[in-house]
Amino acid sequence: MNVVSFKGPGSDGGISTALEHLYKSGGRNQSWWYLAQDQIRCQTRSAVRHIPSENIPAQIGDAHYQFCHSFIWSIMHSLPEQACYKEEDFFLYKRLNAIFASQIERLQSHDAYFVQNYELALVPKLLKRSGRQSVIFWPTPWPKSIPAQYSAPILEIAESLLAAKVIAFNTKEDASNFNNFINQQLPYIESSRSFGGVAEVIVAPMGIDIEYWKKQSQTLAGQQPSIDLPTGPYVLSIDRGEQSSGAELRLKAIDLLFTRYPQLKEQLTFVQTCGHTSPGIKANDSYWKDCQEASAAINSKHATTNWKPLVSLSQTLSTLDLTALYSQAAVMLVTAGHDGLNLSAKEFIACQTPENPGMLVLSDQSSVAEDEGFARAAITFKATEQDEVEAILDATLRGLRLSTSEKQRRVKILTEQLQKNNLQQWCNQFSAVLNNGDDLAAAI
Repeated sequence: MNVVSFKGPGSDGGISTALEHLYKSGGRNQSWWYLAQDQIRCQTRSAVRHIPSENIPAQIGDAHYQFCHSFIWSIMHSLPEQACYKEEDFFLYKRLNAIFASQIERLQSHDAYFVQNYELALVPKLLKRSGRQSVIFWPTPWPKSIPAQYSAPILEIAESLLAAKVIAFNTKEDASNFNNFINQQLPYIESSRSFGGVAEVIVAPMGIDIEYWKKQSQTLAGQQPSIDLPTGPYVLSIDRGEQSSGAELRLKAIDLLFTRYPQLKEQLTFVQTCGHTSPGIKANDSYWKDCQEASAAINSKHATTNWKPLVSLSQTLSTLDLTALYSQAAVMLVTAGHDGLNLSAKEFIACQTPENPGMLVLSDQSSVAEDEGFARAAITFKATEQDEVEAILDATLRGLRLSTSEKQRRVKILTEQLQKNNLQQWCNQFSAVLNNGDDLAAAI
């Protein structure tokens, strides 16, 4: 299957890895279309082709970035107060989508395409006009409501998504919210769906390559990670420094824990990545700065001569380093609310050893908690409680205090849940629908 994504192979963490599997599962003629600097590139099995075209002006790239991260991201994460909408940005966002579609139409036959995320949300409609089929995976949330002043641009995006053969969401709630939006804004769509030509909305949470992560954890022996791991038990969090990650609440819980239980100093460490995503976007810049200051304050307040409570790592970690972090963590703490894929939680489970596994602790609003098996076997805390900081602290302590036998029982269930929807099964859904023309129900 041909992949169309804003970023290229190996550039976007777990999603990029999954797309590489999807891309490689096709034949020799499969391609991956993406933007590199100011040129659209087409990667095939044999080469990376620089598609002949004029360089994309910086003005278009900058406006596209602002529209995606200042507007779409905020609206999709139910943060309309942070949204910054500019007509010119939307116009140039559409222009970049059109450039992608026109380049594909110039070079390739009427193949099927897998389109990734909101950066290229208008591509399905543009490709359909030239007779090309597509599916689109929308890993970010879709909100319950959209303010009236922002409904027009979001509706234009939604109409383009409906031009795909399949729109795949990560959770039932997202799919339901999208359908409700369409029913309210485009009531004729419901009756026309039975005649075909309108996208099928499905729930397809992304799986991971379980065997890959298991193999990585098995090869740790004799290898030295480039990072210094704590010598004692530690709680791990892998997320982004943006509001939907819940990082600020987690930091407050860490401060409260060592204030309330000073005997845990030098006995327990928290390790985190809290990357600065979407730099230049005011809301994210401010939130990341607040998290950095809170992290520094925790260490200043609680550190001793030979120990500090919080270790912050670079957002970019090698596979070896990440596997080592997963394998040796006593607890993996996921504080993100309704935000995307939570792939790190799944990777953590895949890296656990049967002899002495770590425990997964997560927000009941995280996407992975929608899986009943995960919600039942992991330790969850209610993100809607009045005092969420107390809930995070309590859940973390429960995870640390579990007996080895109880952790083994829970991790066994979690591993079984991973196996029910691994990466290959996830990829096969889209390949079957597009390449073979099978009925959707037979593919999922």
